[in-house]
Amino acid sequence: MNRLVLGIDAGNHRAKVVGPFGVDTFKTNICDWFERDVEERFGSDDMEFEINGRKGFAGSIAEYEDEFGNGTMYGDSKAHEDTKIRVLLAIHRYLAKYCPHFDRIAIVTGQPIKRHKHTEKEEIKRMLEGIHEYTVNGKTHSIIIEGIGVAPEGSGAFWSSPSTGTIRILDIGSGTVNAATIIDKHHVNNASTTFNFGVETVNNKNDISTIARGVIRNTTKLKWNKNDTVLICGGISEAIAPYIIEHYPNAKIMEPELSRGNGITKLHPVFANAVGFYELAKGAYG
Repeated sequence: MNRLVLGIDAGNHRAKVVGPFGVDTFKTNICDWFERDVEERFGSDDMEFEINGRKGFAGSIAEYEDEFGNGTMYGDSKAHEDTKIRVLLAIHRYLAKYCPHFDRIAIVTGQPIKRHKHTEKEEIKRMLEGIHEYTVNGKTHSIIIEGIGVAPEGSGAFWSSPSTGTIRILDIGSGTVNAATIIDKHHVNNASTTFNFGVETVNNKNDISTIARGVIRNTTKLKWNKNDTVLICGGISEAIAPYIIEHYPNAKIMEPELSRGNGITKLHPVFANAVGFYELAKGAYG
């Protein structure tokens, strides 16, 4: 193996990374660099970085130290510089954790369904492809990203545990909700979209029943049937599932499966997109 293949879900709240050696996750908060009088440690994912001339902090430290909010850029598109930083930091952490000898990388990452357009996918590929030199926590690295796929979020999660028939997927994230319809392993556009709200962007993020009602109301506009098979993924899956099941009785929480060696590991549903992206990456670049 001379090239590392990864699936990277560069979420607004946490990044999830899946590859041949295991998984990783970290907070994706980012803030600008400043000189610290007291160098406090906030979490194991604290990172001080310099990427393409931009200096900053990422991880738990950025959640606390950002003067303009919580250090996260929300929205229904990933075609922006913060995504580039998140992806490069995700690769850096995976290499440091599992396989520091790799320098050639191929990835599949995600874009919300609603903005999964050719121009935006090409923008994501353009900003990620090629040679990257960057410094994280005082150490400089150089990698080559030589293969990039951009999959629709939600639909990508399907490949973490594929099946036949009509499958609806609710990918409930911090900034968006992706509602995907897969029929016989094909994405159906007119029954899929992205809702531009998420767990961290509603007025009361602790009122899970209200979030669930918002999700359900919007899926009825897509003409989903109450008896459809609905798979739920995202970090809030366990908490929100009972409320989704009240309307969709056949809904259940996704169980993404990561094949490693001779075994299969079941992961938390928050990893569904990343596992699906990894499966797609193996097919394209493995």
